[in-house]
Amino acid sequence: MGHADELLQALIAGIVCGFVVSVPVGPVNLTVINQALRAGFPRAFLVGLGAVSAETIYATVSLAGHSSVMDKPRVRLVLHVTALVVIVGVGIRSLLFKPEKFQASEAAAEKMDERWHHPQAFLLGFAMSISNLMLVVLWATLAAVLIAREWVLPTAISRIACAVGVFSGGTIWFVLLAYFVSHAHRRVKLETLTIMVRACGGVLLVFAVLLAWKLFVR
Repeated sequence: MGHADELLQALIAGIVCGFVVSVPVGPVNLTVINQALRAGFPRAFLVGLGAVSAETIYATVSLAGHSSVMDKPRVRLVLHVTALVVIVGVGIRSLLFKPEKFQASEAAAEKMDERWHHPQAFLLGFAMSISNLMLVVLWATLAAVLIAREWVLPTAISRIACAVGVFSGGTIWFVLLAYFVSHAHRRVKLETLTIMVRACGGVLLVFAVLLAWKLFVR
Protein backbone atom coordinates (compact mmCIF):
# COMPACT_ATOMS: atom_id res chain seq x y z
CA MET A 1 0.00 0.00 0.00
CA GLY A 2 1.38 3.40 -0.97
CA HIS A 3 1.81 6.34 1.36
CA ALA A 4 -1.16 8.20 -0.14
CA ASP A 5 -3.35 5.08 0.15
CA GLU A 6 -2.41 4.70 3.82
CA LEU A 7 -3.41 8.28 4.55
CA LEU A 8 -6.67 7.91 2.61
CA GLN A 9 -7.48 4.73 4.50
CA ALA A 10 -6.87 6.44 7.86
CA LEU A 11 -8.94 9.45 6.76
CA ILE A 12 -11.88 7.27 5.68
CA ALA A 13 -11.68 5.25 8.89
CA GLY A 14 -11.83 8.49 10.88
CA ILE A 15 -14.77 9.83 8.87
CA VAL A 16 -16.77 6.63 9.39
CA CYS A 17 -16.02 6.52 13.12
CA GLY A 18 -16.69 10.23 13.61
CA PHE A 19 -20.03 9.98 11.82
CA VAL A 20 -21.20 6.80 13.58
CA VAL A 21 -20.22 7.99 17.07
CA SER A 22 -22.16 11.25 16.54
CA VAL A 23 -25.39 9.59 15.38
CA PRO A 24 -26.77 7.94 18.59
CA VAL A 25 -29.42 9.98 20.40
CA GLY A 26 -27.97 11.63 23.49
CA PRO A 27 -27.69 15.02 25.22
CA VAL A 28 -25.74 16.61 22.36
CA ASN A 29 -28.08 15.48 19.58
CA LEU A 30 -31.12 16.47 21.63
CA THR A 31 -29.62 19.89 22.24
CA VAL A 32 -28.85 20.32 18.53
CA ILE A 33 -32.46 19.42 17.71
CA ASN A 34 -33.66 21.79 20.42
CA GLN A 35 -31.57 24.68 19.12
CA ALA A 36 -32.54 23.96 15.50
CA LEU A 37 -36.20 24.19 16.44
CA ARG A 38 -35.78 27.34 18.50
CA ALA A 39 -33.04 29.35 16.78
CA GLY A 40 -32.43 27.83 13.35
CA PHE A 41 -29.52 26.14 11.63
CA PRO A 42 -26.48 28.29 12.60
CA ARG A 43 -26.83 28.03 16.38
CA ALA A 44 -27.70 24.32 16.21
CA PHE A 45 -24.73 23.63 13.96
CA LEU A 46 -22.37 25.47 16.30
CA VAL A 47 -23.51 23.28 19.20
CA GLY A 48 -22.66 20.26 17.07
CA LEU A 49 -19.36 21.79 16.01
CA GLY A 50 -18.38 22.28 19.63
CA ALA A 51 -19.26 18.66 20.37
CA VAL A 52 -17.24 17.43 17.39
CA SER A 53 -14.25 19.48 18.52
CA ALA A 54 -14.35 17.82 21.94
CA GLU A 55 -14.71 14.36 20.38
CA THR A 56 -11.76 15.05 18.10
CA ILE A 57 -9.63 15.90 21.13
CA TYR A 58 -10.53 12.58 22.75
CA ALA A 59 -9.92 10.72 19.50
CA THR A 60 -6.54 12.40 19.01
CA VAL A 61 -5.45 11.69 22.59
CA SER A 62 -6.58 8.06 22.29
CA LEU A 63 -4.82 7.60 18.96
CA ALA A 64 -1.66 9.03 20.53
CA GLY A 65 -1.93 6.52 23.35
CA HIS A 66 -2.03 8.99 26.22
CA SER A 67 -5.53 8.53 27.59
CA SER A 68 -4.23 7.42 31.02
CA VAL A 69 -4.88 10.91 32.41
CA MET A 70 -8.58 10.02 32.42
CA ASP A 71 -7.87 7.18 34.86
CA LYS A 72 -7.39 9.70 37.68
CA PRO A 73 -10.41 9.74 40.06
CA ARG A 74 -10.39 13.53 40.46
CA VAL A 75 -10.47 14.07 36.70
CA ARG A 76 -13.41 11.68 36.36
CA LEU A 77 -15.27 13.38 39.21
CA VAL A 78 -14.84 16.87 37.70
CA LEU A 79 -16.04 15.63 34.30
CA HIS A 80 -19.07 13.89 35.83
CA VAL A 81 -20.11 16.96 37.82
CA THR A 82 -19.62 19.24 34.80
CA ALA A 83 -21.75 16.96 32.64
CA LEU A 84 -24.46 16.84 35.31
CA VAL A 85 -24.64 20.63 35.70
CA VAL A 86 -24.70 21.29 31.95
CA ILE A 87 -27.36 18.67 31.18
CA VAL A 88 -29.63 19.70 34.08
CA GLY A 89 -29.39 23.37 33.08
CA VAL A 90 -30.29 22.70 29.45
CA GLY A 91 -33.07 20.29 30.47
CA ILE A 92 -34.76 22.72 32.87
CA ARG A 93 -34.53 25.55 30.37
CA SER A 94 -36.20 23.37 27.74
CA LEU A 95 -38.99 22.25 30.10
CA LEU A 96 -39.79 25.89 30.87
CA PHE A 97 -39.84 26.84 27.20
CA LYS A 98 -42.84 28.95 26.11
CA PRO A 99 -44.44 28.95 22.64
CA GLU A 100 -44.02 32.73 22.36
CA LYS A 101 -40.28 32.31 22.14
CA PHE A 102 -40.60 30.72 18.72
CA GLN A 103 -41.63 34.03 17.20
CA ALA A 104 -38.61 35.70 18.77
CA SER A 105 -36.45 32.83 17.55
CA GLU A 106 -37.58 33.37 13.97
CA ALA A 107 -36.18 36.93 13.99
CA ALA A 108 -33.11 35.88 15.95
CA ALA A 109 -32.36 33.11 13.46
CA GLU A 110 -32.15 35.63 10.64
CA LYS A 111 -29.61 37.69 12.56
CA MET A 112 -27.78 34.54 13.60
CA ASP A 113 -27.14 33.71 9.96
CA GLU A 114 -24.73 36.65 9.95
CA ARG A 115 -23.04 35.58 13.21
CA TRP A 116 -21.58 32.12 12.69
CA HIS A 117 -19.08 32.38 15.54
CA HIS A 118 -21.51 32.38 18.44
CA PRO A 119 -19.34 31.43 21.45
CA GLN A 120 -22.10 30.27 23.81
CA ALA A 121 -23.54 27.73 21.38
CA PHE A 122 -20.10 26.35 20.52
CA LEU A 123 -19.02 26.15 24.16
CA LEU A 124 -22.28 24.45 25.15
CA GLY A 125 -21.66 21.61 22.70
CA PHE A 126 -18.00 21.43 23.67
CA ALA A 127 -18.80 21.24 27.40
CA MET A 128 -21.40 18.51 26.94
CA SER A 129 -19.01 16.29 24.98
CA ILE A 130 -15.78 16.97 26.85
CA SER A 131 -17.54 16.00 30.09
CA ASN A 132 -18.91 12.74 28.69
CA LEU A 133 -16.75 9.96 30.12
CA MET A 134 -18.32 7.39 27.83
CA LEU A 135 -16.56 9.11 24.93
CA VAL A 136 -13.21 8.53 26.64
CA VAL A 137 -13.85 4.79 26.83
CA LEU A 138 -15.39 4.68 23.36
CA TRP A 139 -12.56 6.49 21.59
CA ALA A 140 -9.91 4.56 23.50
CA THR A 141 -11.54 1.34 22.30
CA LEU A 142 -11.99 2.53 18.72
CA ALA A 143 -8.40 3.78 18.55
CA ALA A 144 -7.12 0.40 19.74
CA VAL A 145 -9.22 -1.43 17.13
CA LEU A 146 -8.22 0.89 14.27
CA ILE A 147 -4.52 0.54 15.03
CA ALA A 148 -4.71 -3.21 15.73
CA ARG A 149 -6.35 -3.83 12.35
CA GLU A 150 -3.87 -1.46 10.68
CA TRP A 151 -6.63 0.82 9.36
CA VAL A 152 -4.58 3.50 11.09
CA LEU A 153 -0.84 3.05 11.15
CA PRO A 154 1.27 3.88 14.23
CA THR A 155 2.74 6.94 12.56
CA ALA A 156 2.07 10.58 13.35
CA ILE A 157 0.78 11.47 9.87
CA SER A 158 -1.60 8.48 9.77
CA ARG A 159 -3.03 9.31 13.19
CA ILE A 160 -3.45 12.96 12.22
CA ALA A 161 -5.29 11.91 9.06
CA CYS A 162 -7.63 9.77 11.17
CA ALA A 163 -8.26 12.65 13.60
CA VAL A 164 -9.09 14.95 10.67
CA GLY A 165 -11.50 12.28 9.46
CA VAL A 166 -13.16 12.08 12.88
CA PHE A 167 -13.77 15.83 12.84
CA SER A 168 -15.06 15.69 9.26
CA GLY A 169 -17.39 12.74 9.88
CA GLY A 170 -18.93 14.30 12.98
CA THR A 171 -19.32 17.64 11.23
CA ILE A 172 -21.16 15.99 8.33
CA TRP A 173 -23.67 14.44 10.74
CA PHE A 174 -24.40 17.67 12.61
CA VAL A 175 -24.74 19.66 9.38
CA LEU A 176 -27.37 17.18 8.20
CA LEU A 177 -29.16 17.05 11.55
CA ALA A 178 -29.24 20.82 12.09
CA TYR A 179 -30.25 21.53 8.49
CA PHE A 180 -33.15 19.11 8.23
CA VAL A 181 -34.58 19.84 11.69
CA SER A 182 -34.33 23.63 11.24
CA HIS A 183 -36.10 23.46 7.86
CA ALA A 184 -38.74 20.94 8.91
CA HIS A 185 -39.97 23.11 11.79
CA ARG A 186 -41.50 25.59 9.35
CA ARG A 187 -44.07 22.97 8.35
CA VAL A 188 -44.96 21.97 11.92
CA LYS A 189 -47.54 23.63 14.19
CA LEU A 190 -46.34 25.87 17.02
CA GLU A 191 -47.89 23.66 19.71
CA THR A 192 -46.17 20.58 18.31
CA LEU A 193 -42.80 22.34 18.31
CA THR A 194 -43.28 23.37 21.93
CA ILE A 195 -44.04 19.77 22.92
CA MET A 196 -40.95 18.57 21.06
CA VAL A 197 -38.70 21.12 22.80
CA ARG A 198 -40.10 20.24 26.22
CA ALA A 199 -39.80 16.53 25.45
CA CYS A 200 -36.12 17.09 24.66
CA GLY A 201 -35.79 18.78 28.03
CA GLY A 202 -37.44 15.84 29.77
CA VAL A 203 -35.15 13.34 28.10
CA LEU A 204 -32.12 15.45 29.02
CA LEU A 205 -33.20 15.41 32.67
CA VAL A 206 -33.53 11.62 32.49
CA PHE A 207 -29.92 11.50 31.28
CA ALA A 208 -28.99 13.76 34.22
CA VAL A 209 -30.72 11.45 36.71
CA LEU A 210 -28.90 8.41 35.30
CA LEU A 211 -25.59 10.25 35.47
CA ALA A 212 -26.25 11.37 39.06
CA TRP A 213 -27.19 7.81 40.02
CA LYS A 214 -23.94 6.45 38.62
CA LEU A 215 -21.98 9.25 40.30
CA PHE A 216 -23.48 9.24 43.80
CA VAL A 217 -25.20 5.87 44.25
CA ARG A 218 -23.10 3.21 42.54
